[in-house]
Amino acid sequence: MSDPARLRALLVTAVALSAAPGHAQEISAQAAPKPRLMSPVAAVGLWSVAQLVPSPLFVTGKEHVGGGLRWQVTPILYSFGIAERPWRAFLVSPIARHSGSIELHVSPEWACCAPDDRSSWLVRAGLRLYLPLLEHGEKLSWSVGGSYYRAAGGGGGSLDLGIFTFNGVLGLNATVSPWLTRREVITAFTIRLF
Repeated sequence: MSDPARLRALLVTAVALSAAPGHAQEISAQAAPKPRLMSPVAAVGLWSVAQLVPSPLFVTGKEHVGGGLRWQVTPILYSFGIAERPWRAFLVSPIARHSGSIELHVSPEWACCAPDDRSSWLVRAGLRLYLPLLEHGEKLSWSVGGSYYRAAGGGGGSLDLGIFTFNGVLGLNATVSPWLTRREVITAFTIRLF
């Protein structure tokens, strides 16, 4: 047998052996890496840092325009858009929220400029409903909610409406509080990582 014929025979044998079922299973077993799991301490640390990222506010009132910052914490959420673990507390994945859910939220915020030199800080607590519009909410979802705010000088009710994209990380949320003097309408550019 000449050298080119031997080489061809070796190649045919190698191809036949590589197509053998036992060899294919061995390759697939080696190719599957083990998933990396984050420790609970690291997950809580990452969540805590992500909660410090505020959402910027555009505050409008009677003859007044200002800015502000808002944070949000979700003590409890029920997701009717997913089957696995529908109840969540604090650490909420975007797919659980934006595929369809109802949440209890607490939102501290600083909204410029309270009247009569009062503090511009306030806190809201309320319920919000999220519903998906495109791709189970991953591309586009919306929300509607109501809350009670407590500010220097009193409290009152608010209604809000929002639209979200990029897995719910970015959104626009308008909050109307008719009795919150000089801050009746607050529009938030929401940044939510969890």
